Amino acid sequence: MRTPIRRLADHGAVHVDLIDWDGRLAVVKRLVRYNPTLERRLAREAVILQKLNHPNLLPILAVEDGAVVYPYAPGIDLDEVLDHGALRLRRVMLIASALLDALAHAHDRGVLHHDVKPSNVRLRGRDVKLVDFGFAKDLGLSAITDAGMVLGTPQYMAPEQFRGERDDPRSDLYGVAAVAYHALAGTPPYGRDALRMLAGDASITLEPVRGEGASLFPWLARGLSREPGRRYADARSMKAALLEAGSGIAA
Repeated sequence: MRTPIRRLADHGAVHVDLIDWDGRLAVVKRLVRYNPTLERRLAREAVILQKLNHPNLLPILAVEDGAVVYPYAPGIDLDEVLDHGALRLRRVMLIASALLDALAHAHDRGVLHHDVKPSNVRLRGRDVKLVDFGFAKDLGLSAITDAGMVLGTPQYMAPEQFRGERDDPRSDLYGVAAVAYHALAGTPPYGRDALRMLAGDASITLEPVRGEGASLFPWLARGLSREPGRRYADARSMKAALLEAGSGIAA
């Protein structure tokens, strides 16, 4: 039995609803009017999620009549938490570490998320989940996004992604660093100048993080390098560097 409970999000042609799915809470993402581009993207999201199974990712329950059904994840999105200000360092380390674990799993399977941002990070206590693979790319499948098309959120988007390049896992690592920077500093990296930075303005520099988060600034700065080759090689090495940088922080 599929009983609607309430609308969670309305993105025009895509609705996200909370439902009773055979006695359990679930979330269904579906098209409400014809849009071939979004139809292909939703179908691709379902294919990608069926490859992934990790505690820091939201699994897929079913695909029914073109709609994707997920288990309901109670908690709060990170962007809502950040509306109230910056977080403590140990909390940010927990979140970043979990995101990197999730991405290591996805990257091992050829999947790039391409939209790591606070609103796609779900929190409940110490549990962290990376959600919404709507912009994801599977390197093993033919592309469904036109060459050069820009998908993502500028404040958390790597420069190469802004140029329409979608084949480098290190773009996701940039996203993790951008989320961690926002969580520590209280504002996204580069602030209002993010688009100028993405467009190549070399005069835009990264403001240092103050307070207890200052100890992570070298880690953040490397993760936010404009050139992918200057970032960490992969999610696991980035996590190892994070743990080393914060080795003196109490759990």
